[in-house]
Amino acid sequence: MLYDRVIHLALLLPILFETVNGHYGFFLIVCRVLGSLQNIELIYSLYYDKTELLRLNSTENKVAAYTEYAMKWADDFNKKPEWLRMEAGKIIADCKRFGQLYIPEPEITVKPEVIIRSVRQASGKSPAMLICSAYDFYPKPIKLTWMRDDKEVTADVTSTEELADGDWYYQIHSHLEYFPKPGEKISCVVEHASSHRPMIYHWDSSLSESDRNKMITGAAGVVLGVIMAAVGGLIYYKRKHTAHIISAGSEYIRCSEPLQTPRSTEEQ
Repeated sequence: MLYDRVIHLALLLPILFETVNGHYGFFLIVCRVLGSLQNIELIYSLYYDKTELLRLNSTENKVAAYTEYAMKWADDFNKKPEWLRMEAGKIIADCKRFGQLYIPEPEITVKPEVIIRSVRQASGKSPAMLICSAYDFYPKPIKLTWMRDDKEVTADVTSTEELADGDWYYQIHSHLEYFPKPGEKISCVVEHASSHRPMIYHWDSSLSESDRNKMITGAAGVVLGVIMAAVGGLIYYKRKHTAHIISAGSEYIRCSEPLQTPRSTEEQ
């Protein structure tokens, strides 16, 4: 078994290397659940101290070496791909068995928030570019497809991997380069476990980018105008209110009797 082979290698490490007190070798098994317990990826690593020597990834069914010394071991393992697949399958079966005891089958799905936006207008020989972005979805597997007039587009399309947000949610972005045609329909099709059917989002090309910018600028101008009018009105009110108080105070002083001093009283 792979267990036995790697354990033997680990036992030989103190002999194969110059060792002093504190050096150690160990192997690490990671079972990654990809959406459900029926889809598990195995990562099996052999370490010496803090250095990873070998890694088996069940998805690639290949052993990778991370040091020159470990290359011969990796070559020996990779000459037996069927044996690697069989041994990895045994460990994955153990992962599933333990997972059924401790990990509930994930049933929660979160529908992505999808936005299509233009990031570049066509100019001369330079094509326009659209980005279809899906945010805050779960689980990870998702597929984004571009359609032009109900036909799938495969050329001039690039996509990122599913990017982890760090809070169990994911995001992904797909770019489409194209030369616009009058009256065409462009759509981004999203396939995800949160929906039983593909979710289709259409790009609204009725407004050009310059028109959109003008609308945004106009709206910002209206908001700024309202704010300035409100501030101006407040300043005007403050000035009028202050002037009224001063005027009223002056009138009160004019209408009041003159103050009498002790000397004026004697004269009387």
